[in-house]
Amino acid sequence: MNKRHVWIVFKKEVKDIFRDRRTWIASVLIPMLVFPLLFFFMNMGMKNMEKNMEKDIPIYIETPNQEMDIIHYLNNSQGIQVVEEEKPYESLQEGKLKLILVIDEDFQEKIEKEQPASLKIIFDEVSNESSMAASMIENKINAYSEKIRFQRLEKLGINPEILQPMIITREAYVPEGEEAKGDQGALFMITFLLPFLLMLYPVVGGMPAAIDLGSGEKERMSLEPLLSTGAGRLSILTGKYLAILLASIIGTITSLMGVVAASKIAPDAIPLGVRISPLSIFILVATSLGIAMILSGLMLSISVFARSYKEAGTYLSPVTIVLMVPVYLTMFMDIRTLSTSLFFIPLLNSVLVMKEALVGIINPLHIILTFSISIILVVLSLFFTRFMFNKESVIFRS
Repeated sequence: MNKRHVWIVFKKEVKDIFRDRRTWIASVLIPMLVFPLLFFFMNMGMKNMEKNMEKDIPIYIETPNQEMDIIHYLNNSQGIQVVEEEKPYESLQEGKLKLILVIDEDFQEKIEKEQPASLKIIFDEVSNESSMAASMIENKINAYSEKIRFQRLEKLGINPEILQPMIITREAYVPEGEEAKGDQGALFMITFLLPFLLMLYPVVGGMPAAIDLGSGEKERMSLEPLLSTGAGRLSILTGKYLAILLASIIGTITSLMGVVAASKIAPDAIPLGVRISPLSIFILVATSLGIAMILSGLMLSISVFARSYKEAGTYLSPVTIVLMVPVYLTMFMDIRTLSTSLFFIPLLNSVLVMKEALVGIINPLHIILTFSISIILVVLSLFFTRFMFNKESVIFRS
């Protein structure tokens, strides 16, 4: 292998990659814009829903007795508008009403006799606003119920606090010398989102380049002239591989930039207030680089094997689905009690190491196993790609 030839091929392929509009769109533009756009529209929808919920919620009370205390309580409650409707159930389905409250005729009588009284909240399960309104009304009724309970106890000369013998508080344990990781919801989000991106976007970023540098060259009939130059096949292969690896890394970086931008647009949806140590960041970068190296070799070998651009796309499309499997498998695993045997499984081990790094767990054995298997897979993928590249039946397959 001639390093000068590798560099020449690499520069030539990088120029070709970024001269192609499709590669720019797939490797740079889409990863950078997909999350900001997604969370912009999600945030806009959430704000519209919150704006609608700030208005008085129209509800209908179905009862023969309109002089009950609970009805006066709801009428005087902020955010509720009790309305009259001739066809309340039709209005509920049309969205004019958010819910219907059904109160029995003897409700007030049972309350006065200190007996359990029941009522029913009818809402539209298809409507998000109706579901949210049902939760809000339920909270208000529970508050009213609590008020009656306290009144009954005070009437009997009993301190209401007797019903609350214990007060429970939750506090996350932080070992001495360490900092709290931040909000648990944010931690769960980030330990799912980052491994997902670092697994998926090396493929999203590198796939257009891999298809173009393998089957694309075969389709354009430009591979044969390249092979007839003074550069050896290994030098050509290495140059192509490094160009695809660069495209994969750029795709991953731009996707992370998109996540940061999305977190500014919708901070509640993507809270990035989780503290990550420099060592954890290094492990994340090294692990994602290993994933990109494995997948770049795999994508190039498949692209070289394919007869055409379209066929290569068909072969490579399922790869993205396969890569989602280890991310979702680890979603509900307890990161503290992972079996060492899991770190012998390719790609799954990378996701687990990234999750450990994000929560501040640095396990040398897990890291060594993961990196060792990643190196073996990189070598195997390169040997397999070289084997495919050296076969005339594959190179000139059409």
